[in-house]
Amino acid sequence: MIGFGGCGSQARSCDEGGRVGCGGSRGPSVVQSYPSDMNSELFFEWDGRPDAGKHVSGEMYAVAGGPPYTADDEPEPEPTGGQGRPRTVGAVAARRDGALLGWAWVYEDPDHERVARVQTTYVPRQVRRLKTGYYDLLPPTAEEFEMVTGLYRRAADEARAAGYRTLRWTGQDTGPDGQAATALNANGHGECARYWSTEPATWQPPAGLPDVQVHQLPAHLTLATADAEVSAFIDGHAAHINAGESIRHENAEPRALAALIAELVTRLRRDHPEVTELTIWEFDDASVRQALPLAGLRITARTMDYELPLTPS
Repeated sequence: MIGFGGCGSQARSCDEGGRVGCGGSRGPSVVQSYPSDMNSELFFEWDGRPDAGKHVSGEMYAVAGGPPYTADDEPEPEPTGGQGRPRTVGAVAARRDGALLGWAWVYEDPDHERVARVQTTYVPRQVRRLKTGYYDLLPPTAEEFEMVTGLYRRAADEARAAGYRTLRWTGQDTGPDGQAATALNANGHGECARYWSTEPATWQPPAGLPDVQVHQLPAHLTLATADAEVSAFIDGHAAHINAGESIRHENAEPRALAALIAELVTRLRRDHPEVTELTIWEFDDASVRQALPLAGLRITARTMDYELPLTPS
């Protein structure tokens, strides 16, 4: 679900691209569907139009009960290789009893010849985000696991038919994306990020960390020292930290940063006994990556780049 260049950037837009593809397209108006192997009520429908993503996004916005979807509702994607937006190959819609359950945007990798990438969306999760204004942190359902595997399978079939030789996607190894990779015999070829976790109730403060002078800020659970700041978002029984957004450090060395994170776990246990797990998503920050095991956290999942060879049928 992280796209464009894979690990390094977030794919945020699912509309048409303007680049020339690798040839062999089935044509812009083909819409085909077939049932899931696992559940006869789950169908996967292919739309090969250049603006296929726009149509299915509009349907999702209608499900959310919001105003009509426009291209302005999605921010500009990050440029990749100076090429701008990638070319859309098509979109796969997953439907159950005619209702839109999820969809996948299939687009051309602008940096690699005959390579397509795919990004999936589970509509119930995205609708909750649109209605509440924040990302849904609930664990995947059995339906989501089934749907994502089916979306990738259909995306692979259509990308192969369009002349692509490789399909790539990015996702968590323990989640629907990783399960789909296993089911489809895709290869993990790059680790992008890690999920670190601990249970505050059983966590023990590691020995040997330095003493730090900490003050608490009013926003969420936010702790700060002179050189660093960490903020946790509490959602029911879980606390979450996106390290790229919610851990700030300037001159703090890893042991001092670990001491600040350890103090946050201590206060979670003391002030928020309802929280049973803290999870930190960490990427592209060596200091944070060194600090987390020092603070007593362990890796529980990894964000991976997956690659599926598309052998001509």
